[in-house]
Amino acid sequence: MAIGACPLTKVDKILVATDGSEAARFAAQAAVELAKPCGSTVYAICVAEVPIFAAEFVETLPQLIDSLEKRANAALDEVKTIANKAGVKCETISYTGPEPYKYIIDEAIKNSVDLIILGKKGVILGAVGKKVIGNAPCKVLVVPVGATLSFDKILIATDGSVYSQIAAAEAIGAAKRFNSELIVVSVAKKNENIPYAEESVKIVKEAAEREGVKVQTVVARGEPFEQIIDTANKNTVGLIVMGTYGRTGIEKFFMGSVTERVISTSARPVMVVRKK
Repeated sequence: MAIGACPLTKVDKILVATDGSEAARFAAQAAVELAKPCGSTVYAICVAEVPIFAAEFVETLPQLIDSLEKRANAALDEVKTIANKAGVKCETISYTGPEPYKYIIDEAIKNSVDLIILGKKGVILGAVGKKVIGNAPCKVLVVPVGATLSFDKILIATDGSVYSQIAAAEAIGAAKRFNSELIVVSVAKKNENIPYAEESVKIVKEAAEREGVKVQTVVARGEPFEQIIDTANKNTVGLIVMGTYGRTGIEKFFMGSVTERVISTSARPVMVVRKK
């Protein structure tokens, strides 16, 4: 489904990581679909990964390196073709070496990109994807294979922390620009935490209503990542928005493990917004 208007703030530059896989193709398609209405330039990056243990033998492994680089170039050509068909400007970047995430992060910083897009198949995000999210200087969007990126209904998960508030501001802005519905969810692991969860959703609800955004709230009790996924599925949302870190107190909703588990478990696109 085509995205008719640009829903996000400042997405002049989108970096999409590819390895030629099915997951990477979904990420590339999402990047192009988002870039078109936003007038963004897509930077496609592929790293011909040489295992660390083999890096010192590069000189004696020319055939392996040549094969890896040909595969990387083919993956980049595929993204370029998708972008060209859509009339989206696309630049390709290739590297050869160990630890692909470092090259991805370096290019994101060097080019001042606004959004990194990654693909995911099944429940496997992969070590590279996890490290990219953990070190990214900007928003990261994870698109599962088979998912359709849609902004008609957006879910924002909040724990009341400053990190959640930053993510909520992004979600509210997208909902306002796209005239979409916002679902705000907060999860209490224990009964005594319910009042705090209620206050957390109330803050986001009031901020959304000030912007004229249609909003509904959900306060759930249980395992945070399970309740977030369940709420997203029940409301058939097109995008889940989360912060990268959260409270260091009782709940720790968005310390790496919960964000990672939502991304791994969800069949829906997840956008991770970080504090700059």
